[in-house]
Amino acid sequence: MRTGRPKVELTLGPEERSQLESYARSLSLPAALSAQARIILSSADGELNSAIAERLKLTQGTVSKWSTRFIERHIPDLYDYVD
Repeated sequence: MRTGRPKVELTLGPEERSQLESYARSLSLPAALSAQARIILSSADGELNSAIAERLKLTQGTVSKWSTRFIERHIPDLYDYVD
């Protein structure tokens, strides 16, 4: 049985998925943006935040933060948060 707050469903359109897959594979974009794309793609595929965090060696808070920001703001705003 799962505990904690229910996960908000993250869905991607075909264009968003394609763009995020490109970001995730890119060697020329900042690593943070590639990681964010991997988080969002995994979340959209239904993977649990804890599993995403473990696989990508991130904290659950980081995974949750980027999933939530994407749900609220989508792709254009990902660039605003890359340091």
